[in-house]
Amino acid sequence: MMTPRVLFTTLGITVFSVLVLTTIVPVAHWIPVSVTETAVVIAVTEKGCIVDGSNGYPITVADCKSSPGDTIQFSYYRPAISDSQYMQRVHARADYVTP
Repeated sequence: MMTPRVLFTTLGITVFSVLVLTTIVPVAHWIPVSVTETAVVIAVTEKGCIVDGSNGYPITVADCKSSPGDTIQFSYYRPAISDSQYMQRVHARADYVTP
């Protein structure tokens, strides 16, 4: 059986850890958000169409019957943190460190 001292120490460490984590990266940034975009199809593969997303990364759209050069509208989920000013500040600080 746990003594009260061990129980309160464990509880205190847990509460402190949660507070630190939510201060560094707010919980709202962990939740994915739905994004709908319109983009031009770059290529077509067996898995679907490949388009250039607004974030600069290629995105594969499943069940796409378009050909390269067509403009399509699609929806996908991405982490909310990718749109936040928090990540922009992190990348700006990383640029100072990168040789």
